[in-house]
Amino acid sequence: MIVRKNNWSGKPYWDMYIADIEKGQLTNPKNFNKDFNGKFHDGPASFSNKGNYIAYTRNNYDNKRKDKVVELQICFSTYKNDKWSDPEMFYLNNQDYSVGQPSLTEDGNTMYFASDMAGGFGGADLYKVTRVGTGAWGNLVNLGNKINTEGDEMFPNIDEKTNTLYFASNGHFGLGGLDIFSSKVFESGYDKVYNAGYPLNTQYDDFAAVINDSLNEGFFTSNRVEGKGGDDIYAFDLLEVMDSPLADVVFSVNAPLNIPAKRVVRETFPIRNYIFFTLGSTEIPDRYVLLKKDQVKEFKETNLEVFAPKKLSGRSARQMTAYYNIMNILGDRMGKNPGANITLIGSSEKGPEDGKLMAESVKKYLVDIFGISPTRIAIEGRDKPKLPSEKIGFTKELDLLRECDQRVTIESSSPALLMEFRSGQDAPLKPVEIVAVEEAPLDSYVSFCVDGGKDTLSSWSLSIKDSAGVTQKFGPYVLERIFLSGKSILGTRAQGDYTVTMTGQTTTGLEVIKDTTVHMVLWVPSEKEEGMRFSVIYEFNSSDAIKIYEKYLSEVVVPKIPIDSKVYIAGYTDVVGIESHNLKLSMARANDVKDIMKTALSKAGRTDVTFKVDGYGEDTNHSPFENGLPEERFYNRTVVIEVVPKN
Repeated sequence: MIVRKNNWSGKPYWDMYIADIEKGQLTNPKNFNKDFNGKFHDGPASFSNKGNYIAYTRNNYDNKRKDKVVELQICFSTYKNDKWSDPEMFYLNNQDYSVGQPSLTEDGNTMYFASDMAGGFGGADLYKVTRVGTGAWGNLVNLGNKINTEGDEMFPNIDEKTNTLYFASNGHFGLGGLDIFSSKVFESGYDKVYNAGYPLNTQYDDFAAVINDSLNEGFFTSNRVEGKGGDDIYAFDLLEVMDSPLADVVFSVNAPLNIPAKRVVRETFPIRNYIFFTLGSTEIPDRYVLLKKDQVKEFKETNLEVFAPKKLSGRSARQMTAYYNIMNILGDRMGKNPGANITLIGSSEKGPEDGKLMAESVKKYLVDIFGISPTRIAIEGRDKPKLPSEKIGFTKELDLLRECDQRVTIESSSPALLMEFRSGQDAPLKPVEIVAVEEAPLDSYVSFCVDGGKDTLSSWSLSIKDSAGVTQKFGPYVLERIFLSGKSILGTRAQGDYTVTMTGQTTTGLEVIKDTTVHMVLWVPSEKEEGMRFSVIYEFNSSDAIKIYEKYLSEVVVPKIPIDSKVYIAGYTDVVGIESHNLKLSMARANDVKDIMKTALSKAGRTDVTFKVDGYGEDTNHSPFENGLPEERFYNRTVVIEVVPKN
């Protein structure tokens, strides 16, 4: 569940100690019970109020495991006749996952704990169990998505005097690493989660917070650099208990003056230089377009829709048609540029030899169908790509990451094959030009913002009523800002006046209602008006692609922007990772693109271009592509630039 690096440093195993508290300091530490502590790590522990019942964590060490992952388990013991009983094992202990870090209520009848068992919301989740009539532990209850996230929640501590749950998390928004959080506990559930803030929380791991019975001081653990080494215990004074913030928000709607129904767009679409394979097969998947030899003379990059995949469905069909023709585009370009050579690098979880066979399948197609000389195509095999999606230490969504690494990478140093100013293992192939009708242009979206919602609301919904009384409902949402297509609201109407009602649920169960009005106008651009679209694509969890694209944006994209144009920039991510992180990442990437373009325009003496920037994160309602296949997820790691000329 959590493996700290110094577990394997050769330092002594952790035992449980007790100490006196004098003026906020721990003094006279001594071993809790030499017979009680096991051979490996023990702790943390929790006692009932009488001190005669203990629940504690013990390592379930398996020295046969190559990955050195140690599963945790919970043990119980009762103090009777001046000694502690032999450990009693928790019924949920399991060799395949961890349960640990227990926190007992005062009567010892309810226990909160952490576990990375299957069926949770992410990594490690918080659970609780309560004793049933027989005294045995009942069914476990997951604390739900207000507490648990896609990240890790650990080290729970229940304080019954204040009905507050303290815990550590790296999934909620924090300062870095594990942070300490709190939430009020009600019969109906849990209140809004609050970050304890600095100085308790830092960029390092801060966790295991406890508060004394007088509610005036407490202790927590941290591995911050000013400590003695490893995890140190720190004391703190509780000066004031802050009330929850007032449940008030500012609600606003921002609609374009004219909502374009659709627009003809000339898109410069990069061809990702990866061909993805199915684990266990070295055959080219049938979703890729494979020609017969007599079809080669008919193939043209400008007419790719003639060679559409058999099973293509979903959004961005034109773009995926272009990508699934990757081997035909490559073969056609190599035929027209006899000096261009390539290296095909197959990467397979089954090993380099399997990777070579994958690369050989692509080579055979290019040689047999397009007549490319075998001497122009080198092949290699690897167990992982040079730029893997799965990195050392990753523990979440491994199936999706490994699926992205089962691929053949196309490498070349030939400018005739590659995107402008690009080379190396992550260089996309030269873009193709796609002319398509865009049904929901970026400038057609209406934004709805609940400013202050993240501090006071657990969720909110929209009700949009037109002048005839017809109501559309959307939500619930948890983000402060969301986008809806104006065309989806207007439908077939040319224009309309709408009353928009936001209904929010506060973290304490109250309701907040805000109303506003908005006027929307549907506008059909002239068929002669043609927008432009460009894309910047990223590797997994990478933000430095923008440095690579700087020359492309400055010297290729910016000079094509007409006078007085509007430029809409939108950042997206795939669905791998934590949603809040992906949202920030997408916005940061989009702003980086804007800054480069504005700098290039300024150097050219231009101030006529207007920018609008948005980040959508992994929002599947707005992502350009689906997320079911690795190539779709790769293309969702993108910043899209739409250039709209002056009307």
